[in-house]
Amino acid sequence: MKTRKNIIYILFVFVNITPYLYSFYDFKKIHFGIDNIIGFYPIYGFLACMGLIIIAKAFSLIFKKDDTYYD
Repeated sequence: MKTRKNIIYILFVFVNITPYLYSFYDFKKIHFGIDNIIGFYPIYGFLACMGLIIIAKAFSLIFKKDDTYYD
């Protein structure tokens, strides 16, 4: 149980520290205007991950086989 609390504590600290890393980001090398929005990449990553999950669920509904398929 102690290990689980340590993992949760480390994860909590990591998640709370990562937004401050934007102060070290070089905004001069941005290519698009939307790259300048703080938090764009985490939001983009989250939405991309959710999109992949939704696509996988849709494929599972389309290509589902019956329970007796191999019988």
